[in-house]
Amino acid sequence: MEKSKNTIKENKENILEPKSVKSLAKNVLYYNSVSILGPLILFIGLGILLDNYLDTKPYLTMVGLIIAFIASNALIFSKVRKLTNELKNNHTKKENKEEINN
Repeated sequence: MEKSKNTIKENKENILEPKSVKSLAKNVLYYNSVSILGPLILFIGLGILLDNYLDTKPYLTMVGLIIAFIASNALIFSKVRKLTNELKNNHTKKENKEEINN
């Protein structure tokens, strides 16, 4: 359990203070890919299965697409909001440290 906490802490530090722009871009790409593809596969897959079972093609697949779009946007916006707040907090902490040191 302690190892997973350390790993989460290290990943958080890597995202918030990346060693390079390349690593930040890679982390954002991975998260966005999962945030978009996960709901698409899940909800469209469920729509297709239900369409085949209920013989309502293509209506439930379209509903699945709409739900996937909403879920993907919600995941991405929540992550952006969280990272923005954390970056603001880190920036204020750095400013406070600089004021104390001066």
